[in-house]
Amino acid sequence: MNDTSTGNPGTLARGLDIVERIAAGPGVTVQRLAADLGLSRSAAYRIVGTLRERGYVVGDAELRLGPVVLRLGLQAMEGLDIHAVGPGPLRELVAETEETAFIAVVDDDQMCYVMQEEGPQVVKVVSKLGSRAPLHASALGKAYLSALPAADARAVVDRLPLTGYTDTTLTTPSALHADLDLIRERGWALDDAEREPGVRCIAAPVRGTGGPVAAISVAGPRDRIVAAQPAIVAAVLRTAARLSAALGAAPPPERT
Repeated sequence: MNDTSTGNPGTLARGLDIVERIAAGPGVTVQRLAADLGLSRSAAYRIVGTLRERGYVVGDAELRLGPVVLRLGLQAMEGLDIHAVGPGPLRELVAETEETAFIAVVDDDQMCYVMQEEGPQVVKVVSKLGSRAPLHASALGKAYLSALPAADARAVVDRLPLTGYTDTTLTTPSALHADLDLIRERGWALDDAEREPGVRCIAAPVRGTGGPVAAISVAGPRDRIVAAQPAIVAAVLRTAARLSAALGAAPPPERT
């Protein structure tokens, strides 16, 4: 339904402009919409009337988004899933780091590997999809814990069996709490051969609208990860932020 006589965008586009303008600043009037969007008052009233009839807009003197927008937004959020948004960023992370990358989600008190993209190196770290890693002895698990509210993370840590797998495993609540504080401060987690000798892993949490939903990591032989660690950390953080944004999370605060 394009208004070809004036060359203006069609009614649908103008209706979407109105919805987006109301979302940006609730409480606007029809007169303000007309002025802001370059519409005649008659056109603005006509489009707002249609949107009001369909439940996209409510209010008379001041306009607000209606229940239909809320319902559609909730449905869109429910459709967002780490399996849907993860593959592309995971492949790009591997292309950038040349190491294997993983995505895992929490399953009871463990992290479950749900996605893996193998790196091109002859010697590499791989894990079977569906296998699990302990929260306290994996970068994935510690990254996830660090993104929980501090009280929730403390409650989880205090009930975990802090099994020692190697000489570097954190096996006391105080040591794990201190490591989680550090992870929160810098934004990424490190597994320095804490579960498998000779393996180092860098991870960061992936957030949704309600908190952490997963964690993403890069892992490889310890010496190789150490040599490239600054670049790997930066790549993991960028990918975690990209996935979090795709899942509807608010941008994290800037670090100083």
